Amino acid sequence: MGEAAALASALTWAATSVTLARLGTRYPAPILSSLRLLAATPFLILLVVATGATSQLRDASWLVLMAMAGSGLVGYGLGDTTYIRSMGGVGMQRMAPPTTALWVALSAAGGIWLLDEPFSWGLIAGGVLVIVGTWFIVAQSAAAAATGPMRWGTPRSILAISAVALAWTVATLALAGGRGDLGAAAAGIVRIPAGGLAIGLVMSVTTRGAILRRLPQGRDLALIVAVGILGTGMGSVLYIFAVAEAGAARAVILNSISPLIALPLSMLVLRERPTGRIGIGTLLCVAGTFIVLAT
Repeated sequence: MGEAAALASALTWAATSVTLARLGTRYPAPILSSLRLLAATPFLILLVVATGATSQLRDASWLVLMAMAGSGLVGYGLGDTTYIRSMGGVGMQRMAPPTTALWVALSAAGGIWLLDEPFSWGLIAGGVLVIVGTWFIVAQSAAAAATGPMRWGTPRSILAISAVALAWTVATLALAGGRGDLGAAAAGIVRIPAGGLAIGLVMSVTTRGAILRRLPQGRDLALIVAVGILGTGMGSVLYIFAVAEAGAARAVILNSISPLIALPLSMLVLRERPTGRIGIGTLLCVAGTFIVLAT
């Protein structure tokens, strides 16, 4: 069940990424990020009540609750919002594989340093492959530039990928080290609303409410709600469940196939054309991810 949950989580994140990349051409990233998180909240409330996880929340310490809220603020508020914003400039095919691989590599290194997980030389070998693969994907070339509108340059792309991966890593380590006895649903009901509310409040204040006039409507709003419930709500619960049932290493390995699912989806939905550099870089990033977590 744990392995199946990890695969299902990878599928939901791939579909979510492609959907948000498409919507990101029409709406600001903070709006998309906040709405999908808030849309997932009622689903998580029902799940907490249905599974009897309310007692876990009552018994949790303030330190645990603050760690979960902080994980949501950093992972969803900063990481996911930057990810959505950057896909328009970097491109789905250039953004998804290296960001996921770098996040896994940094999380493994952070686990060794902060959570006393065992050191492995596979971390070094896998890290090298991740770095090389990342360069193949984000480095500018004539072939890549010819696939569509002008994309961000290499320095800005690397900065965006690194910032997202770092935010996801901090959120992952806070979740792993500070979850206490909270189950998947209980942890999710603290993390997800914290991120959604923070993004919404910050954008409302900084724009003096002007951003509220750009809210999606009709089919776009329905699509965001569906993404929030299925992709964010169910996907996050599946991932936390996978970590608990299958172990962190197996869960992250299986979840890291998300970019491979996202690439064909980006070709079908976003009309992005693949290149040889993207193919080589993707294979290197996935190989590095497997080496880091399989040793």
